[in-house]
Amino acid sequence: MDEGARMNVHAGVAAAFTLASLVAGCTPERSVAPDGDALVFEGARLITGDGSAAIENGAFVVRNGKIEQIGASSAIEKPAGASTIDLRGKTVMPMIVNVHGHVGYMKGATTGSEHYSRENVLDHLRRFVYYGVGAIQSLGTERGGVEMDIRDEQRAGTLKDLGLATLFTAANGVVVPTPGSVNGGPFFATDVVHEAASPDDARRYVQALAASKPDIVKLWVDDRNGTKTKMSKDVYRAVIDEAHQQGLRAVAHVYYLEDAKDLVHAGVDGFAHMVRAEPGVDDELVRLIVESDVFACTTMTIQKGRVDGPSWLDDPALAETVRPEVIAEWKARIESAAPEAVESAKLRYALLEDSLRKLSEGGARIALCGDTGLLSQAPGFTEHRELEAMAQAGMPPLEVIRAATQVGAAILGLRDRGTLAPGMRADFIVLNANPLERMANSRKIAAVYREGIAIDRAALRASWTGVGEP
Repeated sequence: MDEGARMNVHAGVAAAFTLASLVAGCTPERSVAPDGDALVFEGARLITGDGSAAIENGAFVVRNGKIEQIGASSAIEKPAGASTIDLRGKTVMPMIVNVHGHVGYMKGATTGSEHYSRENVLDHLRRFVYYGVGAIQSLGTERGGVEMDIRDEQRAGTLKDLGLATLFTAANGVVVPTPGSVNGGPFFATDVVHEAASPDDARRYVQALAASKPDIVKLWVDDRNGTKTKMSKDVYRAVIDEAHQQGLRAVAHVYYLEDAKDLVHAGVDGFAHMVRAEPGVDDELVRLIVESDVFACTTMTIQKGRVDGPSWLDDPALAETVRPEVIAEWKARIESAAPEAVESAKLRYALLEDSLRKLSEGGARIALCGDTGLLSQAPGFTEHRELEAMAQAGMPPLEVIRAATQVGAAILGLRDRGTLAPGMRADFIVLNANPLERMANSRKIAAVYREGIAIDRAALRASWTGVGEP
C-alpha cells in the first residue's frame, strides 16, 4: 500500500500508537511507522487462527503493514530502532471473515429496500471493521451495481480506506417464480433477484451475470415453509453447471435434507445455511460434504435471537454502535412473540446445534456466516454472537476461531489474511479477555488493527451513538 493510503484517516483510521493511549482515547504519541520501520507487539496471548495452540507471552513484528516475525517473545529478534507496543494481559486474534451477509438494507430498527444506498453499504462496512470483521461476502441482493462498484474500487485501489471491510459480492442471485405471488427470495430484495423460469433461462442469466465477474453465484432452493415454489432439480443443476462453466462457484440457500444431498451431487460449492428442517444434517450428508469439499455456513444467530430472549440485546458491545431506541424496538419484537412460537424456535435451534456438531466432528469445512444485515443481525456485532453460538454448540474454541478466520479467508481467496503468520497482513483484534476460556470474550475489544494501523473506534462510536467511550 502506498503512503497516501496508509495515512488515510477518513472513516476512522488512526495512527498506530501505544495500547494505553488507544484505550484511554488520548492523543496519539506517534504517527504510523514510516515505511521500512518496524513495530513490535509483545506480551499478548496470540491465537494465530490456524487451529494451533495459542502462544502465551507472544510477540510479532510488523513492517509495512505485514507480519515479519511471530512467536514467543523470547524467540523474537527485535529489529534495531523498532518501536514496541506492550500488550501484556491481552489476547490477539486475526480479524474475522464472514462468508454470508447482506449489506446496505438495515438502518435503525428496520430492514428494507428504502434504506439501500452506497452510503449505507459503506456505513455497514465501517461497522464491520469496528468489531474486527475484515471481510464480508454479500450474497445475492445488490441494487444498481452498488456493491460491484465498491468491490471493484477496493480492488483497483481507488477506494483506499482501511476503515472499510473488504467487500465480496454475488451481485443478484437466482430464484424461481411463484405464480400469483412474489418469489421466495429474501423479503427485502424479491425485486432484484432473478426469477429463472426454466433451465435455459437460468443458464442465460448466469452467462450474463458472469460478465460482471461476481465472486460467487447465489441460488435460493427451498419453498419458504411451503409458501413459495421450490426450485426444481433441473433448474438448480443448470445454475450450478453454468456457474462452473463460467469459472464461478455456486452457493445455495437450502432448508431440506434431501435437497442438500442432491445439491452436493449436482456440484454445489457451498451452503449458505445448514439444513433447518427435521431431521437436520445426517451422517450421509456429512460424508457427502466432506468428500466433495463443500463449505458449510454456520448461520446460527439468525435463528437464535428469539431462543435467547431479549436479554442478549443488553450486551454493552451492541450499544457501542446501536442507539437505545433501536435496541428497545428489537426487544419489543422478541417480547411480543407467542410462547408456542418461542418453543418451536427452540426445537429448530436444537437441530442446528446438533447439525453443527455433526459437521464439526465429521471434518467438514465450516465457515462463520452470520446472515448479517437484516432483522436484528447488526453488522459486526452479529459475527461475535456467531462465534459464541458455535462454541455453545460444541465446536472446540480453536476450531471456532479457525472457522471465523483462516477458513473464511481461504473460501474468499484472501491468501494474505486469516492467520497471524510471517508474510500475512497485520490485520488483527486486540482483546481484553481470552475467548478460549469464554467465547463471548471476543466482544471485549481493546483495539482493531488493519495493516498494522489502529482504527479510531472512539470516533466511530461517537458518529453512530453520540458517545465516544463505551
